[in-house]
Amino acid sequence: MKKILVFVLFLSLGVTTHAATWYVSTNGNDNNAGTLTDPFKTLPRAIDEAQPGDEILLRGGQYTSLEIRINKSNLHIKSYPGEWAVITAVTNVEDISSCIWYNEPETTGGSLERLEIIGGYYYAVKFETNWDWDPNVPFNQRKGVSGVTIKDCNIHHTGRDAIKLTPACANITILNCEIHHTGAGPGALLDFNAEGIDNVNAPNLTVKGCYIHDIATTGVYVKGGGRNCIIEANRIENCGEGGIYLGFYTDAEWFDTDFNPEYYENINGLVINNLVVNTQHAGIGLWGAKDARVYNNTIINAALTEHAALFFNTTDVWIDDVTSARVGSRNVRVVNNLFVQPGTQEPVMVRVRENALNGNNNQIDNNGYYDPAGTTFLDDNLDWEEWSLAQWKAQTFRDLHSFDADPQMDGSHHLLAGSPCINTGVNQPFITTDREGQPRTDGANDIGSDELGIVGVQEEASVKIDYTLQILGHPVSNELMLRVESTRDQVLSTSIRTLNGKMLLAEKWHITPGENTKTLLISQLPAGVYILQAGSWNQFFLKQ
Repeated sequence: MKKILVFVLFLSLGVTTHAATWYVSTNGNDNNAGTLTDPFKTLPRAIDEAQPGDEILLRGGQYTSLEIRINKSNLHIKSYPGEWAVITAVTNVEDISSCIWYNEPETTGGSLERLEIIGGYYYAVKFETNWDWDPNVPFNQRKGVSGVTIKDCNIHHTGRDAIKLTPACANITILNCEIHHTGAGPGALLDFNAEGIDNVNAPNLTVKGCYIHDIATTGVYVKGGGRNCIIEANRIENCGEGGIYLGFYTDAEWFDTDFNPEYYENINGLVINNLVVNTQHAGIGLWGAKDARVYNNTIINAALTEHAALFFNTTDVWIDDVTSARVGSRNVRVVNNLFVQPGTQEPVMVRVRENALNGNNNQIDNNGYYDPAGTTFLDDNLDWEEWSLAQWKAQTFRDLHSFDADPQMDGSHHLLAGSPCINTGVNQPFITTDREGQPRTDGANDIGSDELGIVGVQEEASVKIDYTLQILGHPVSNELMLRVESTRDQVLSTSIRTLNGKMLLAEKWHITPGENTKTLLISQLPAGVYILQAGSWNQFFLKQ
């Protein structure tokens, strides 16, 4: 009787299981146990062993990807604290299509954090869908990888796109990543399509706090009916085509025509507080975008060769031999943005193509424009002649409260005292900070992505002296990690200071020739902007 009672009590209490942590090291062995002292050698071996909810920590060093596949939910893969793992795939072998491939469409949750991800014939990271596996499956039952976060990663030198989201891949979040140098492989030569982030009908994407640069085509686009996506507080520069596009051109098979029978390319997109610099095509483009909101962005030197700094166009979806969908944007809000062109480009500042804006509920207003050679506007629906801002207002009733004047910015695109952008925007209740986290609390919002009163933090992360430093992941939270490459053995005096120069922390680092990784623990610091000084090198950083 006592034995039975004990057994019943055991069942009633239940058994609690805890997520495991697996370790991978370049000097490990895949026959090991995967512990800290007995690590695996490869990430695929750790994925095979892991269960949903587990964590995989990669010790610092170089790892080769032959296309690493993640097919389990809620796996959290990151560099070991204080170290930096680099995962590289070649770009010239088509069978290695991605460096990291979430290949099971029903995978949910998980993260990639503090990793350097390089290469892949097509993509550095791809999220898979079963959208086209069986056309008889209803749209609302089709699946894609969902709920994954990519955070504080450096993703670069990819064959084509850096990050690819396919239909139904919902709730993907990309935070504080550096994404750069796409289109670096032969795949881009066959099909020149190499975005920083390419989203085709993947809902609820968030891209925030990223530095996206040197992109072969477009920095970020959300098309194919992608909805409820947020592009916020990113710096996007040096793009071979566009900066941020809501919509573009998508084949009909990728649309959810139950939800979106009109074939809108983008629905309810939100673009706020971004800085876009040096794009050959549109800085911000809307193709068949419904309910788009574009607020407080700064666009510098866009449309150097095509389109316009702000560009509206229709979709062009081929449905069959006699039918195509050409849909314009509807119910859009483009407010509090700053557009500056260099005066040497031919494209106009703003252009609306034929039938590209529909309905009577569009708002384009309270924007700032400046072109030293003269700001011009073009609406193909009304006239093929270029207009001044005054003519644009009179003919279209758009931008009635906008201005055409030098915005007075410094070299980092921050507003100077006396700028006409200051306190001339319209407050939006959901926009409480600028692109660097500065509160917008001193009256009316400033126009553009910067609110007067803070120094820049998104500058290039490395400066060459006889050593090179790079902040790994930015903004930062509890740890400030740096990669230091030196040509000689040396000691660097390192400190963290407030903006007014008060020293908060000081260390001396012994740096050896080659690559070093250093970590400063900063959990004790309150959120804000600080200065990191290492030798004669200074860098602003933002702690969250």
